[in-house]
Amino acid sequence: MASLRPLLLAGIAAFTLALPLAAAQPVAAQTKVASAGLSATRVVGEREIGHRIADLVKQRNGGRPVEIHFHGMGNELAIPAGGTAAFQVEEFSYDLRSGRFYATVASAADNIKVSGRAQAVEAIPVLKNRIAAGTVISRGDVEWQQVPANRYGAGYIDRIEELVGQTPRRALAAGMPIRNADIGKPEAIAKNGLVTMVVQAPGLTITTTGRAMEAGSVGDVVQIMNLQSKRTVQATVTGINLVQVMTAPNVIASN
Repeated sequence: MASLRPLLLAGIAAFTLALPLAAAQPVAAQTKVASAGLSATRVVGEREIGHRIADLVKQRNGGRPVEIHFHGMGNELAIPAGGTAAFQVEEFSYDLRSGRFYATVASAADNIKVSGRAQAVEAIPVLKNRIAAGTVISRGDVEWQQVPANRYGAGYIDRIEELVGQTPRRALAAGMPIRNADIGKPEAIAKNGLVTMVVQAPGLTITTTGRAMEAGSVGDVVQIMNLQSKRTVQATVTGINLVQVMTAPNVIASN
């Protein structure tokens, strides 16, 4: 009997030591499977889903561009990782008059119901950066920005050609709609500035110096004082500090 006891104790000890090893194997396997499951999906948010909704809306509104506004929060969808076109919009409905839409967005891993409003938009030219008054606007200063359709109508700039070559009458901020009254032609002569007065007649050209009684841009008709005769005449601005006198040659000739 004495020889049997050590054998029994040794067997119990061996069995006890083996238990943690056997139990640990399923836990490790479960952890590995769970990690693999997490890495097998990704989440798409409102931006990506909104692009898909916008495409469907444009198919029904004649192709007009729209901006999608969702109702509520958490409009996200889990989809299998690495998939292309891994989700689709189902049960889509859209009301052209109100712009409201409803849809089910589904993937192999998830599905959600979304709703919201499609706002028609249009592009208008705006400044990329703040521009000071008097600065000539170039093509590189302008970019397009989408705004709600019909929000800015008459009185606002809607073509780049209406901005390029113009100058702000006051400092203009970046990214803001611009009114026609905010800009004008670049100033070619300054009020009280000296200008060259030119008058032409058949076979005769006379030039003299004058003082501008008002500021003006190329093409404007302004009042100019002849510094020699002290007479004030009308003249058309033709260039930087240059005017063409609209009267007889003897008016600008010195007394």
